Amino acid sequence: MNIDKKPIYPVEAWDITELEFKKEYNYRNETTFSLSNGYIGTRGTFEEAYPFDIDTGLEGNFVNGFYESEHIRYGEANFGSPLRSQSILNLPNLKETKVLLDGEMFSMETGKVRGYKRTLHMKEGVLERKLIWKSPKGKETEIRICRLVSFARKNIMAILYEVKPLNYTGEVRIVSKLQADVENHTRKTNPIVDYGPFGRRLEPKKLYAEERKLYYEGETLGSKLTVACGSIHKIHTNGMTKSEAFRQRVNKLDAELEICVYGNMGKKISLEKMICYSTELDMPKEQLERFIADELRHAEREGYAVLEEKQKKYMENFWKTADISIKGNEFLQQGIHFNMFHIFQSAGRDGKTGMGAKGLSGEGYEGHYFWDTEMYVLPVLIYTEPEVAKTLLDYRYYTLDQARDRARVLGHDKGALFPWRTINGQEASTYYPLGTAQYHINADIAYALSLYLQVTGDIEYLVEKGAEILIETARVWADVGSFSECKNGKYCICDVTGPDEYNVLVDNNFYTNLMARENLRDALQAINYLKKNRLQTWEKLKERLKFLEVEAEQWEKIIENMYFPYDEILKIYPMDDGFMMRKPWDESKIPPEKRAWLYENYHPLFIMRHRMSKQADAILGMYLHSNLFSEEEIRRNYDFYQKVTLHHSSLSTCIFGIVASGIGYLEEAYDYFSQSARMDLDDYHNNFYAGIHAANMAGTWQAIVNGFAGMRCQNTRLEFKPTIPEEWDEYTFRILYRKALLKVKISKNEARFTLLEGENIVFYVKEKEIEITKRGETYVQKI
Repeated sequence: MNIDKKPIYPVEAWDITELEFKKEYNYRNETTFSLSNGYIGTRGTFEEAYPFDIDTGLEGNFVNGFYESEHIRYGEANFGSPLRSQSILNLPNLKETKVLLDGEMFSMETGKVRGYKRTLHMKEGVLERKLIWKSPKGKETEIRICRLVSFARKNIMAILYEVKPLNYTGEVRIVSKLQADVENHTRKTNPIVDYGPFGRRLEPKKLYAEERKLYYEGETLGSKLTVACGSIHKIHTNGMTKSEAFRQRVNKLDAELEICVYGNMGKKISLEKMICYSTELDMPKEQLERFIADELRHAEREGYAVLEEKQKKYMENFWKTADISIKGNEFLQQGIHFNMFHIFQSAGRDGKTGMGAKGLSGEGYEGHYFWDTEMYVLPVLIYTEPEVAKTLLDYRYYTLDQARDRARVLGHDKGALFPWRTINGQEASTYYPLGTAQYHINADIAYALSLYLQVTGDIEYLVEKGAEILIETARVWADVGSFSECKNGKYCICDVTGPDEYNVLVDNNFYTNLMARENLRDALQAINYLKKNRLQTWEKLKERLKFLEVEAEQWEKIIENMYFPYDEILKIYPMDDGFMMRKPWDESKIPPEKRAWLYENYHPLFIMRHRMSKQADAILGMYLHSNLFSEEEIRRNYDFYQKVTLHHSSLSTCIFGIVASGIGYLEEAYDYFSQSARMDLDDYHNNFYAGIHAANMAGTWQAIVNGFAGMRCQNTRLEFKPTIPEEWDEYTFRILYRKALLKVKISKNEARFTLLEGENIVFYVKEKEIEITKRGETYVQKI
């Protein structure tokens, strides 16, 4: 990871601006300027649709949850190995817009460009490009293009394309295209995957152009799912010219509309293009054509200006809660805004979709949902956008039956085992040591659910869905391990993989055992609550799940007897039973060019036999359940893992920074935060082209709020232990807790807590109980 890079873009608090178009940076910039609303995602490609090759660009348009599937090829397949893949599919492109200005095709690769600015307006949720183009024949045109993916209308993407002839009068010809000859860049974006999707995977069923509309409907070759998309167009000429009729052309895999207008010098011509996507995952495929037509008609009636105003209002409401203000470092301020913008726009919002590790910004990780959502993203959304957080939890509940089926495949007669990586709820991880063996996914989901319940107080969610998830995940923990005589009757869990993917199929992974125990504890608490307060609901759930009281008794025994590896000499918790026996890692023997990509350069056995860690593992558990450990215990373990952790995962440095804050290592905490805050914005890993690193992005919010401000919510107790980095003057953030909006401002000498909304709030500052009962009231704590 190269953290010494100069900023790629000008340092601005609320904008990301590209000042020059360079083909060699295009692939990366397409991710930077990607837009999404949690349902539609589109990469920051240009309307001109330049013919970039596989190493310089990827036209990408995606629908969350829509995937292609094909048979997975194994050299040697195991029982229970996934047999069919799931990959987010690149869909037909409707952004393409060619403009001929008095006979010359606009292209930034010809003529001359001046005044170029492409800006992601993060505060407004709009992408804007402005430039003046001087054609090869010397004609100058002012061009402005705006794009948004609507939060108000989940199926709609809108484009405003404006041209103004500056030194000529002549014909302006606009060609809008629907391009269905698209495919994934699998070999580039997922190079270790050997099963596609390769080539074009959509078979067109309908493709036509009429009046001002384009429409496409196609079916995937493997998953047999149908997607539909279309666009509608409106030209504005300010009454200065007469528009000709739209002309249509249709081919086998593309269609286009063309319109000619007479452009007067100094007069603006505008095209409003509304684009709509939907799939049969949302409705019967027979209804898609009518739905697309209706949505386009409604969007056109509203018009681009109205959609943009709604977009700005939506983002204003988001930033009202989610904004983190940093005084004293605009460099990091820009980074945190960029991170928050991308994770917010990437989250599924319909209860049937999750959030991919790359959001909807690219094809990386095949668009799969991982634990990243529950352990990194959800804790942010729970405090800033709890309704969105709830829909992501709904996705796990929506796929609970598939998780039950998966548990049976793994030999568990009861309970549910969630997949390590998935889109449709079924396991899609083909290498079980780094996939299915990561049983901790169950406890991760339970942790996020528990945090949501504690912070929001949403008892109805516990009653309707949460208790069932907690019980079904707990049942697997009660079956996967055993009370071992060689460990004095303690409960042991063998052959699992923890968060650290360099130590796989280990016995008694500390993180896994800790999270499993707390999963069981949360499940018992849920049962006890229902028994006491919703007995009738409990009786129905008990009957439906065929739950036996003896199960609860076994859970209590496991909680009391969970085994944790412990080194008596160092007084630390090794990651697993064999960790301290492994050969010490010697970084000097590994060439620099191979250090970040060990699995691509060394056999797994070579890696697994060394005492080192890819990423935060044991200390992640200590962070999540810091109330169960003394500060001295955490410090000893941090010091140990600081020496053996390589941080080869983007999920790691933010966690180490949070833990460092909690034990008073403020300089180290700030160093780790600095490595995380602009990891994507400045492309520290040189792989941003494949999509965002959503977990790290969310981890930077946690590094400030849970790290520097020391916020925790454990056993429904909200507390703060505020500190401030020496390099900052002050920082401010807001959180939602039990419907109260709390503003926290921390400066060099004090922390100020102000109730902005809600009736009252109770929290703790350095163990002191504080209650604020009036809006606008502030509590001040000296630090």
